[in-house]
Amino acid sequence: MSLKIPALRIDGKILTDEVNGRQINVVRVDEVLPKRENTPPAGSDRLYLRFGFVFMGTEKPMIPSFVVDDRGNENHRLRLMEWVYQQGDMYPRSEIFGYELNENKEWVETQIFIRELELSIRFFTWVVDDLKAPPAGQIVHRFHVIDEKVSEPTKIRKPESWVLPLQRSRPACYAVPQ
Repeated sequence: MSLKIPALRIDGKILTDEVNGRQINVVRVDEVLPKRENTPPAGSDRLYLRFGFVFMGTEKPMIPSFVVDDRGNENHRLRLMEWVYQQGDMYPRSEIFGYELNENKEWVETQIFIRELELSIRFFTWVVDDLKAPPAGQIVHRFHVIDEKVSEPTKIRKPESWVLPLQRSRPACYAVPQ
């Protein structure tokens, strides 16, 4: 694995929960984009969220590393998710370099055109605690946000303060008591 994958830094905790008899991965989001010099609050870890697109007509994920638009401009940062989402239809021949799952369920480097992606579907989301981890990490099924006003988990809209990749991610968001 040689391509660097952009990630969103958060403070939070990786948890599991049981829903309808099956275990799901939950990420408690305590803070999005904490300052680098701050240590995570007690009971919280420094985590990284990675996002992926969906191949057209499938449920197959693609994790981007960088995009090269039709004019040769490169974007290596997490903003590439926003750019592809907002500009992808205008630049279908732009190339995305990243990782896809092969037939053996292994992540392999790939190079595709934006037109091969389904841009209207929400982003796959994975969580890792180390940026050197393999591309995907653990798939995220649900986000939890602590809210002292609720007594039981309550489904909510994602906070408007969250950046675009997080806003457009697939996992549902729940307000939970402390």
